[in-house]
Amino acid sequence: MANDEKMPTKVAIVTGGSSGIGQAIAIALAREGYGVTVVGTSRQRIDNTLSQMAQFTPPEMLLGLQFDVRQADEMEAMVKMTLAQFGRLDLLVTSAGLGKKSDSVRVVPHPTSTLPLEDWQEVIDVNLTGVFLSNRAVLSAMLAQGSGHIVNICSSTTLHGLRGQPYAPAYCASKFGVVGLTESLEAEVATAGIRVQAIFPGPVLTPLVAQTALLKLFHNRSISPDHFARSVVSLVQHPPDVTVIHPHLLPFLGDRS
Repeated sequence: MANDEKMPTKVAIVTGGSSGIGQAIAIALAREGYGVTVVGTSRQRIDNTLSQMAQFTPPEMLLGLQFDVRQADEMEAMVKMTLAQFGRLDLLVTSAGLGKKSDSVRVVPHPTSTLPLEDWQEVIDVNLTGVFLSNRAVLSAMLAQGSGHIVNICSSTTLHGLRGQPYAPAYCASKFGVVGLTESLEAEVATAGIRVQAIFPGPVLTPLVAQTALLKLFHNRSISPDHFARSVVSLVQHPPDVTVIHPHLLPFLGDRS
C-alpha cells in the first residue's frame, strides 16, 4: 500500500473465503477492520465476495486470490502476495473443504467397501493436506513477527471430527486429521507467540450442508453462516492466554490434562 495511514492493524487470510462459512467469516473480519485476503477456486465467487465487502471496506483493505489449497506453490504465493499487499499477517482461517468428491452427483454415499480411491483422495487432499499446506505457508511470516493465530475449521458436526460415522470414511479421517494436526502444531509453536485452534461449527446452513443429510441428523436445527462468523470473530479477539472449549465437546474430549 502506498498510503501507510490506510494500512490495517490486523490482516487475515481466509481459505474457502468466497462461499458459505468462509465468506461469512471474511465479511465479518472486514467489518472488524481487518485487511482480508479471500482465497477461493472460483473467480466469479471471489469477485462477488469482494464486491459485498467493498460496500463498507476500502478496496486497498481487500485482496482476492484464485488459488487451490492443494497446491503447495499456490499457498506459498498466497502468503507472499498478502504480505506484499498489507505488510503483515496475523490470522489464517482455513475454511476450504468438501464432504465428497467435487463432481459427484450421488445422493447416497459410497460404503467404504466400494469407495473409489479418487473420491477418498480428493476429500483428504482438500480437507487435510490443504489445511497442512496453508498452515505451513503462514508460519514463516508469523514466526518472524513473533505472533499469529491459526483457526482451522473442523467438521460441520462435532461427531465427524471426534467420532467415526458410517459412510463417511474420508470425511471423518480428514477431520480427525485436522484435530491432530492442530494440536501438534499448537504444541510446537505456542512458545513462539502463535495460537493454533480447531473450531467445530456445528450444523451451519450453507449450500454444501443443504445438499446433505446433516440437517436431518440435527433434526433440522442449524445456524446461519453469519451467526457462526460472529463466533469466530469473538474467538480471535480473546486474550492469548484464554482457551475456549465448548461445553458440548467435553464428553468427547475426555481428560485433556
